[in-house]
Amino acid sequence: MILLRLFKNDRIGGVAGIFLLTTALFVLSMIRADELTGYTAMPFYNLVFGAIHKTAVLNRIIALAIMVLIGYMLVRIGGRYVLLPMRSYMPALFFVLFAAALPETRQVSPALVGSVFYLFCFAILYDVNDKAPNTFSVFSAGIVLALGSMFYLKLIWFLPLIWISLATLRSVTWRELVYPVIAYLLMGLFLITWYWGILDRGSEFLEIIGKNLAFEGSYKDLLHAWHFSVLIYYGFNLLLIIAASLYMINRFQSRKTVVQNIYQVLFFMFIAGILYFTLITRFASASLIYIAFPVSYILSNFLHRKQNPWYYELLMWILLGLLVFVQWMG
Repeated sequence: MILLRLFKNDRIGGVAGIFLLTTALFVLSMIRADELTGYTAMPFYNLVFGAIHKTAVLNRIIALAIMVLIGYMLVRIGGRYVLLPMRSYMPALFFVLFAAALPETRQVSPALVGSVFYLFCFAILYDVNDKAPNTFSVFSAGIVLALGSMFYLKLIWFLPLIWISLATLRSVTWRELVYPVIAYLLMGLFLITWYWGILDRGSEFLEIIGKNLAFEGSYKDLLHAWHFSVLIYYGFNLLLIIAASLYMINRFQSRKTVVQNIYQVLFFMFIAGILYFTLITRFASASLIYIAFPVSYILSNFLHRKQNPWYYELLMWILLGLLVFVQWMG
């Protein structure tokens, strides 16, 4: 057994393996000079990240750094809440395998930058189980998501997910349900003050909001945008997710209540990610990252065992083989 022993613990070999895999994918995009895809973003994103879209190599390097940061956050969250039997780098591995398989996902984009705030928001929410009602942790989570919306406004569609997650983790008060709305109202007040009060360009503000909330893409373009190798790759991922979900259901009651609640939230994040990917962004490759977060834990929980059955090792090699096939055909 090679891959399971390498990635299922917290040894330096697992870190090196994930870093080399991630770097190889991004270097491949640099060597092939994959074109940067267009984007629609909020003015704050353009101010901070707009310039790097003119330099493809710098764009890929920063995207690589963001991916590494997210992988580190996933590992820390898994260890903090004991989502796996022992500390493991598997969540980072499966995140990279799912979220960085396509050239379009290996570049800085509003969706990628917004995903850091999205993940941080839910990392804060996971703590409310130990906090008293009316805790300002909920407000902090709302502020983080609202700040992320300053870069990627479509994060606002995940606002109902905060309420569902709160109700799953513990009983909530009506004030806690209002806190995220207040956070977004503060963001809106800031933007209105800036555009109407300072710049005196109110009409431009409405145009920016409308453009960033617009549903882009077309369902008709899906088969033309994705090579059949991509469909095979993500189809195999789907089969693994189904098998992992059945495994989790059979053993769900044996976990601690806190862990059970967090995995329920991850399930809702998975459903929300799929709805977001299919209905809001209409199969935009960059939005796969919002499905990758829960998938990283679902697959890690499935393959992170005390024993290393040979057929689990085979599944890992098939997954990596299909990833190579996608890169070869791309």
